[in-house]
Amino acid sequence: MENMAGSFGTGERAREITEEPQLIERPEHPSIIELAAYLESIKGAREMPDRSDIKPSEIARLLPHMIIAEAVNGGEDFRVRLFGTALVDLLGEERTGKLLSEFAEEGAAFSRKNPDAVQRRWLFVTQKAFFGRKSVFVKVPFAASGRLYLVGHCISAPLTAGGSDPAQTVGAMFVTRAETV
Repeated sequence: MENMAGSFGTGERAREITEEPQLIERPEHPSIIELAAYLESIKGAREMPDRSDIKPSEIARLLPHMIIAEAVNGGEDFRVRLFGTALVDLLGEERTGKLLSEFAEEGAAFSRKNPDAVQRRWLFVTQKAFFGRKSVFVKVPFAASGRLYLVGHCISAPLTAGGSDPAQTVGAMFVTRAETV
């Protein structure tokens, strides 16, 4: 896979990679870096933080961009417990209370509307963090009219809920304008 640190490109390449999230080793967006550092700081010596460790007042400015999802059937699917207002505005759908498998298409953000692809993307990233028991960082291109115009910078991280095994995930997405080539 080519290095995705720079621009995603335009035209066919942008449309092609819109279908699959691009995993990256470390976050590039300052707010994702901040959230990753916060999660690392609250977990202490444990493998992953507990949901009760999160203090909303400490990350208040990040909350509109965040999602918390609870595992259903051992991580086969996830029910959204928090879907931030910035995500609702960006994606055009309130998803609190929904299963990831119930997510609809992502409105005008994508050139091809395909609910199955949307569900697969969200489930893939969430399960990768949940079963991998560590944070996952992703860049998601948004293309329309054959042109890449936005890039979503994302994190998904596992959370325990009073035990030592993952029970939930916490994530966030911040969007920037795509670099021009």
